[in-house]
Amino acid sequence: MELLSLELNENENHEVFNNIKIITNLDESDINIEISSTDEGNIRIRYFTDNKASKKNYIEKITGRVTKLLIEYTKLESINFLKESYFYFDEEEVSAIIADIEDEIHNDIKIQLIVKNKFKEILERSSIINLNGFINFRLKFIKLYAAQVVERCIDSYLMKKEYMDFISIIKLISDAEEGEYDVANVIFSDQKLQIYDKNMKKITYFDNNAEFSAELDSKMTYDETVINLLLSVSPKKIIIHESKIDKKDKEALNTLEIIKKIFEGKIEICKGCKYCDLF
Repeated sequence: MELLSLELNENENHEVFNNIKIITNLDESDINIEISSTDEGNIRIRYFTDNKASKKNYIEKITGRVTKLLIEYTKLESINFLKESYFYFDEEEVSAIIADIEDEIHNDIKIQLIVKNKFKEILERSSIINLNGFINFRLKFIKLYAAQVVERCIDSYLMKKEYMDFISIIKLISDAEEGEYDVANVIFSDQKLQIYDKNMKKITYFDNNAEFSAELDSKMTYDETVINLLLSVSPKKIIIHESKIDKKDKEALNTLEIIKKIFEGKIEICKGCKYCDLF
């Protein structure tokens, strides 16, 4: 019994054809696949089974593979748009943006459901589907979607780059400062991060000249006071008592991430000590 027949042309869409293995390598012994050429020069992929009772499940599995193929096509459309429209990025920048593009599309359940449902609509009318025609007429919106994804990922990349540049400047300023403290202990206490000296005396002041400007992503919450305090005292070593950190506290985790970047080379991680037991 034939389940489905797909046709595609290599010359019409290289992105789809180059990923043909996605729909021809099925992990299902009861589905037989026959690949042949048509008189029009297309590749025809036919799916058969002798297990009629599982027909619905098999078609669903094939549909899932076709959806995966089309999502890969969407990624490639996005990457092509990036390279054609934003050619001024260097190779390293392009690689970073592509990684973001692939992640966003891979995790976008909505676009996957839309593509899958569009395919199912055609499948309800016919068991013979030309994939090139399906993409050209039913997935026209993919080009617009790809452009939007690229623009979002570029904005995100530039924001991250600005963030890292800003952190680098702050780090240089911090490294140039000669602090009065040999050690600063960072401990999570009373639902927030607290700073103590080597004798575990709480440090509660900071110099406004060392203020950490709020140049970071506004979506990223962090404790600016803690960072200002560390910049002010500029310790030679910072001990982060990680066992006491609330892993559900996003602000604390973000603050620690910034501290680790600014004071790279001065950080020591404590997994548990006598001071940890006191808080």
